[in-house]
Amino acid sequence: MTQGTRSIDVDKLLTSFGVTAWGVASNDPGLPVAPSLPTAIALLAAFDSAELEGMSSAPTAAYHAGYCRANELLNAAANGLAAALREAGHAAEAIPATIPENEYDTVHDWCNVPVFAHKTAATQAGLGWIGKTALFVSPDYGPRVRLATVFTDLVLPPGEPVTMGRCGTCRSCVDACPAGAGRDVDWSAGLPREALYDVRACEGETYRYEDLDGVCGLCIVACPWGRT
Repeated sequence: MTQGTRSIDVDKLLTSFGVTAWGVASNDPGLPVAPSLPTAIALLAAFDSAELEGMSSAPTAAYHAGYCRANELLNAAANGLAAALREAGHAAEAIPATIPENEYDTVHDWCNVPVFAHKTAATQAGLGWIGKTALFVSPDYGPRVRLATVFTDLVLPPGEPVTMGRCGTCRSCVDACPAGAGRDVDWSAGLPREALYDVRACEGETYRYEDLDGVCGLCIVACPWGRT
């Protein structure tokens, strides 16, 4: 522990916020578009099954509400953890689950927003892998999760990074995509996003759901991993 700091029970704090799972990744060497702090704490919040009901051919208001709920939970947890870390004498920076609404006007290309990709920390922390439509996939919850990240100088033992996909011959998400964005390619660490799926086609599809803030989620509910 760094001189002048005190201990903090990360698991107890994150559990109190309702975080479903969390893990630790090393940020040395630095992950792309990451703050210059050595430890990344990946936070995961799972959807409730009721939030995903009825999504056979289109997203629903319940899914959108669950998406917002999970984001709000993660943002509160990330901010709470970062505040507790700073109070304990550590440097910390919370990266929200998604770009804040008040920053939308600063985004000129939604396919290339220069923000940290939470799935990078989550795979490096050993929480899961990337699927065939570039979704993060948890072995326990499938892609039915949202993510956030907290960077800190608190030293924690990192998880074992996941560097290969586990989707095999399954192409459920690829077949479920109405835009045909998936390329049926198995992920490995470092593979460019465009090799996995057509982000422009995906973005174009989301414009159909402006009343749901452009969330789709059909590939998420199609995945057999973590299905209850």
